[in-house]
Amino acid sequence: MKNPIYSINKISISKNNKRTLDIRKLDIHRGSCYVIYGDIGSGKSTLLNLLCKKEPASNGAVFYENSDLNKISARSFNSDVYHVPQGLKIPWFKVSVEGYINKMVNSHSSITDPKKGIKNIINKMKLNKYLERDYRKLSDGERRWVELAVSIACDTKVLLIDGFGQYLGEERMNILTRILYRKINFDGVTVIVSTHSKDRLSRIASVFIRLEQGKIVSVRSKKKYSAPYKKSKK
Repeated sequence: MKNPIYSINKISISKNNKRTLDIRKLDIHRGSCYVIYGDIGSGKSTLLNLLCKKEPASNGAVFYENSDLNKISARSFNSDVYHVPQGLKIPWFKVSVEGYINKMVNSHSSITDPKKGIKNIINKMKLNKYLERDYRKLSDGERRWVELAVSIACDTKVLLIDGFGQYLGEERMNILTRILYRKINFDGVTVIVSTHSKDRLSRIASVFIRLEQGKIVSVRSKKKYSAPYKKSKK
C-alpha cells in the first residue's frame, strides 16, 4: 500500500484542562473520502483543525506527505490543502460574489488556469445568478455554497470540510456529492469531512470514523465489515 498522505501518531490536544482529542494512530490515504462523525463535542472540528495546521497538538506527531506537519511552510501547505470551517469570516469591505471567488482562488491556488476552474465550478454549482451580489449580504447558506465552490475550484490535493451538509438542501447535496465523487475517484483528491450524521454521505465515503470524547471508537470501510477500533500498542 502506498504511503498515507496523513499519518497521526500518539496525538493529544487539551483545552481548559479537558482532553478534546486523543488519537494513538490514524493513517489517511490518498484519493479517498474520510467521514468523521459523532456527537457535539466529540472532537470532529478539533481533528480537522489539526490536519490543517490550525490546532497545535500537546504531544505526538502529525506527518503530511512524510514530513512533520509543523515544519511545512504555510505557503507550501496552503497550495495543497483547503479547509472549509463551520463558521466563515465575512470581509469588512464590499466585494461581489464574483470578486470574492476570483480573489480567493487566485490567492490560494497554484493551478495554471484558475479562470477555467472558476468558470467550470460556477456553472456546475449554478452560481451565475449570485455573481453581482454583495458577498457580505448573502445568507449563511448562500455564503457557505460560495465557499464550497471556492474550495473545489482551488483544486488542492486535500479538501477538509467541517460540518458537511450544513445549510444544504437535497438539490445542493446532490450537486456537491457528484462533484466530489469525480474529484475523489478521477482526480485523486483526498476529502475529509466532519458531520453529525453520516447517512447522506454513503455515495462518496470510503471510510467512516466515529469519535467519542476525542477518541476513535470505530473505523469502518464502506466495503468492509464494521469492527471496533483497536488502539495500537505503545
